[in-house]
Amino acid sequence: MAKGELQQKSQISKDRNNTTIEQIEQNIVVDDSLLPTAEELAKLKELDPDIMTWIKDRCVVEQDARVDFHKNRMVLAKYDVKWFHRNNLFSMLLVFFIAVLGLLLAYLLISNGHTVVGSIFGATGLAVMLFSMRKSPNNKN
Repeated sequence: MAKGELQQKSQISKDRNNTTIEQIEQNIVVDDSLLPTAEELAKLKELDPDIMTWIKDRCVVEQDARVDFHKNRMVLAKYDVKWFHRNNLFSMLLVFFIAVLGLLLAYLLISNGHTVVGSIFGATGLAVMLFSMRKSPNNKN
């Protein structure tokens, strides 16, 4: 079955006193049919009466190949989505672990009298937590 696509183009030309707008429409037909047209089938049948069974068999093979191709594309798409979600989860857990570790280290340093160094680790831990909560540029939500 042929698919059609309508393309429209506008062209504007200006003279001294006149402006002309020309609308161009093209209908582009893309044939993705497995079977030839009826006229071609009739001509082929005149040449070889057994050609119809061969064409039917070839159409079945072609259709099965198309179905398998689309199934493989869906498997790859599902794998890609799973990988993306696992990667995001791992990243969030890693950032949380680093932030909590920084805060714990800050608490230990401050309680042992290293106030300046502990404050730096605490501020860094809080900054990591705050920056990890903002939306990332590749996140669509």
